[in-house]
Amino acid sequence: SNLTVGSLGSEVKALQEYLNAHGFTVSTSGAGSPGNETMRFGAATKAALIKYQKAKGITPAAGYFGAKTRAAINSDS
Repeated sequence: SNLTVGSLGSEVKALQEYLNAHGFTVSTSGAGSPGNETMRFGAATKAALIKYQKAKGITPAAGYFGAKTRAAINSDS
């Protein structure tokens, strides 16, 4: 499903784990850091997602997890 700031759940945690594992660190320590991913989509998740989107040429790089970003992640795996 589509994810944005305020989204909650296991999909957010999976997104954070993916970003952390691929060099787009959500947080270097505490909540959101590798091994401490959370189920809350906040500002740190958005910032990491924007870095991923810019690296992949996804426009707009707005930190919104929708169809374009999902397709990019699916093609990476």
